[in-house]
Amino acid sequence: MKQLLSLIILISVIFIYGCAKSLIKISFDKDENQHLMFGGNSGRNFYYPVEVSDSLVEIWNQDVYGSFDNSSAVVKDSLIFTSDLGGRIFCFDVYSGKQVGILRSKGSVFSAPLIKNYNLVYALVIDNENKTELIFYDLFRGVELFNVEIRGRVLSEMILESDNIILCTENGEVQKLSIGAKEIWSTKINSKNYSNPALADNRILLADINGYFIALDYQTGKIIYKNKIAGPVFSGITVKEGKAFFADNNGIVYCVDILSGKLIWNYDTGDKIRSNPALDDYNLFIGNLKGNLYSINQNNGSLNWMTKLDGIIRSTPLITKNKIITVNLNRSFSILNKLDGKIRKTFELNGRGKLSPVLYDNILIIGYDDGKLSAYEFVY
Repeated sequence: MKQLLSLIILISVIFIYGCAKSLIKISFDKDENQHLMFGGNSGRNFYYPVEVSDSLVEIWNQDVYGSFDNSSAVVKDSLIFTSDLGGRIFCFDVYSGKQVGILRSKGSVFSAPLIKNYNLVYALVIDNENKTELIFYDLFRGVELFNVEIRGRVLSEMILESDNIILCTENGEVQKLSIGAKEIWSTKINSKNYSNPALADNRILLADINGYFIALDYQTGKIIYKNKIAGPVFSGITVKEGKAFFADNNGIVYCVDILSGKLIWNYDTGDKIRSNPALDDYNLFIGNLKGNLYSINQNNGSLNWMTKLDGIIRSTPLITKNKIITVNLNRSFSILNKLDGKIRKTFELNGRGKLSPVLYDNILIIGYDDGKLSAYEFVY
């Protein structure tokens, strides 16, 4: 706590007349435990190589006023950043829950912000318009650097890779921009997209509303292949060791070879899926809208176990070495044994679980409606 306070140069919340934004101005130290984008990395595996207990104590709860989409918070240097559908970006101290700052904008933010050094990047979808403002904000100086107008609405999660940003619009335009807000390339896939893209083997991977699995060259934006594999896709891509995993609106989970774009296996869960698969070293974990959570073998698609939870699952679970943590829309989140799917404990919430859980330094971050962010500490 004392170390964190020494890192913060200035904490203030002010309103700027005309653009309705307030201020976040901070200083970071080097921090290996970072979670700088949705899924933690461009492959989006949602995996933490630690063991956790099934005992939790709530240490703080904060109100961010607006509702959440099925996204996640991001964390850097003991500070949490989260977006809401009211167009706001909030920053909190992980340990105390104290609000460090807030950015207010007119519009909605559907995806998690990105952090690169002192650059905070977020996609502000303008209300009642088919456009997005991609905003680059300097956290050290507390000033907006760039505001880039994007054609179409950015409803899916963005990718941060090195000094570049990848985003996809609802109307099927994929763009690569530099952290300096310069467009590098733009490619139209000629179909609507609601999936969260991933990056692996120098390829950007996504799946569209028509069930096509698509790979684009990361350097040039050229479409490498566009293969019809699935039904309509509203979930996201998760990648590992040359394989891509995703699910469609029919409830079918797919494993695809990244280089060829060919199907390796599929598994039918029987109901719609809206979340990214989560992976550990050997298995895939995913929930559907019927409230069932599945563990599936990554290599052959065989079922390890299925557990019925009391509530619709729309968010990606958090995976550790020994436990699974998943939220649902029935105002609760659960901790399960990873080996057999047995529910260890269920914790009640005062709203529908929305954000995918995030783990930082033994602290679990849970987001739920209406705009509540809670932190729990594992007890051993």
